[in-house]
Amino acid sequence: MKFHITGTRRGLGKALEDKYGNVSLEGCDVFINNKHDGFTQVDMLYKAAKLNKRIINIGSHASDFTFRNEYAVEKRALREANNHLFIAGKKTTCLNFGYFDTERSAHKDVDKMPLEYIIEIIEWTLNQKYNVKELTVCA
Repeated sequence: MKFHITGTRRGLGKALEDKYGNVSLEGCDVFINNKHDGFTQVDMLYKAAKLNKRIINIGSHASDFTFRNEYAVEKRALREANNHLFIAGKKTTCLNFGYFDTERSAHKDVDKMPLEYIIEIIEWTLNQKYNVKELTVCA
């Protein structure tokens, strides 16, 4: 399988790129929609869906708490777009993680999941015989 991964400068995206490589969106089999940048993840999800790609969206457990901040609202929009496309027959999954151990969450004094575990969850999702619409995993 060939992967297109966004947000590869550091953290999860970099780890995924190191493991799987990174080709263009047009040339990939699987699109991992990792980079959070406002509502860009939603835009990229629709672009990949139009190309009929297998999509893994990296959402957030924070999307359950949209009253907290803009990040939570943006991640909630990603979940809703994922749901819309899944119902429309697209192979798209939204993985909503709690905190995991990266530079971005280093300042947080909470239990964090190891990055390797996050990658295992992504691999598990890709290896399922049936489509997984959404999964939430927290420490």
